[in-house]
Amino acid sequence: MGEGNSTEATDAGIAAATLILFSERDGELARHLMIQRTAQMRFAPEALVFPGGRVDDDDHRIAADASLVDVALADPLELAHRVTAIRETLEEVGVLAGFSTTTALDPAAMQATLKGKSAFSSLLAGTGTRLDLSGIVPWAQWHPRFKSHRQFDTRFYIARHEGDHAVSTDVDEVGHARWLHAHEAIAEADGGRAKIIFPTLCNLERLSTYPTFEAASAHAAAIECRPISPRLDDDPHGNSWISIPEDRGYPVARRLVSSLQAP
Repeated sequence: MGEGNSTEATDAGIAAATLILFSERDGELARHLMIQRTAQMRFAPEALVFPGGRVDDDDHRIAADASLVDVALADPLELAHRVTAIRETLEEVGVLAGFSTTTALDPAAMQATLKGKSAFSSLLAGTGTRLDLSGIVPWAQWHPRFKSHRQFDTRFYIARHEGDHAVSTDVDEVGHARWLHAHEAIAEADGGRAKIIFPTLCNLERLSTYPTFEAASAHAAAIECRPISPRLDDDPHGNSWISIPEDRGYPVARRLVSSLQAP
């Protein structure tokens, strides 16, 4: 997760973006690239998540530069989040997503350049590369407001992945990375072999319901992408429940807090 100067780190939450890649081979249901965060990370250490991180100032600069992106595609804030999703995926796992062309690009070298604190905008300009943000499809927006946790306002995106499954992880942030079916990741959490936080679990359940990019894209287009802020409440028996709105496309909208690894 990039630690650049976030322009959105306010009481409204730290602006962030996450990318869920769909790799479909030989008629298989999609696999998604997931990473296990290192134990040293302040937020969700050792959790299995999708690549992503904070929106930084340079992402906004890229979003406003017609030589680097199609600025007519959407509003500037939306464009910046899509840039973040692309950049973080390259930084964390060395995978190219959302590039207008990957011809003659060396993702490992580009990842190393970013690791050396070079700006993404400079990297794009130096390689003569332009981002194609049209294939980065809005999926959800999560804004948990629990006072005991760092508050992120995260936009989730989905994108098709046509390449191989090669990854190059940033060892400072990523323990390892794997391509998993959604149901495989859920099973690992159920079996105690993986730590999955509440938003990731909900998104995995939703992905398992729409297990191809075409189906997921059509589903996402039919759901208004509004912020999701989970709510905690107790029932008359003293059980604590966590719930999300029922109209956001998730198959399970309410569950016992005691059944979760973390909210």
